[in-house]
Amino acid sequence: MPINKNSIQALIIEGELGKAIKQLLELGKIYSPDLLNETTLLSARFNSLERDKRAGMISNDNATMRFAQIGSSLTYLLEKVEQGWQLDNGGEEAAPANTPAPGQTASGTSKQVILFLAANPKDSSRLRLDEEVRRIEGALERSRYRDQFRLEQRWAVQIPDLRRALLDEQPGIIHFSGHGSELGRIYLEDIAGNGQEVSAEALGKLFKLFADQIKCVVLNACYSETQAGEIVKHGIPVIGMNTAVPDKAAVEFSEAFYDALGAGRNIDFAFELGCSAIELYNLKAEDIPVLKKPE
Repeated sequence: MPINKNSIQALIIEGELGKAIKQLLELGKIYSPDLLNETTLLSARFNSLERDKRAGMISNDNATMRFAQIGSSLTYLLEKVEQGWQLDNGGEEAAPANTPAPGQTASGTSKQVILFLAANPKDSSRLRLDEEVRRIEGALERSRYRDQFRLEQRWAVQIPDLRRALLDEQPGIIHFSGHGSELGRIYLEDIAGNGQEVSAEALGKLFKLFADQIKCVVLNACYSETQAGEIVKHGIPVIGMNTAVPDKAAVEFSEAFYDALGAGRNIDFAFELGCSAIELYNLKAEDIPVLKKPE
């Protein structure tokens, strides 16, 4: 896969900051000494932060904040990269890309698929799921990097629907919106449209089978932190809620989260912006959204 502005942007969005820095260094070596110098300094910051985190010298919250800052600095440096700059995997200057195939960006890289899964069983309270997905669509459509994303939707999701959507769409981001139980399990729908509680452990094992493609899972449902804990065991970053979450808070968090991803920011930054959106609307953000990352 060629190294270019779009490939680096995709890595930043996926939270692969180390890989993004390495690719930016390669471009700097060929095209821009100034970019190379600035990226070298950023690389030193990143490596130092990784060492401190591994040694337990900083808290997870502090590390998350500082990784988000590095992601922001990477996005700033990426502005200096011109669209025509491109290298092959061997670090040699590559020929201009051909016309992209369907489902690909101009660089030839695949679009990031966001799979929105909705379940609002008829024996449960009504949620504003249509408003949430409308706001997510709007956030992506007006974003700078809208061509790098594809939003797919599944409604009234039953267990077979979930399995088939994972196989058919190969999503990088999974966003579930619906109800959760106080036991930390999400509700899908049964064949009659009523709620069907899903085992947290079983769902974690299902996502494990797709861990090579899933970059993040968002569980926008009450009490979903327990479920998030099962999924993160398999190396997948997860955002969950550790208590009941008001409808408006869920919608505001989602819109801000995808505003950030569409602007080229990483998962850490997007999570923080989502929490900020809840606070700006004077909604309680204390201990509601929780970002769990693999150790």
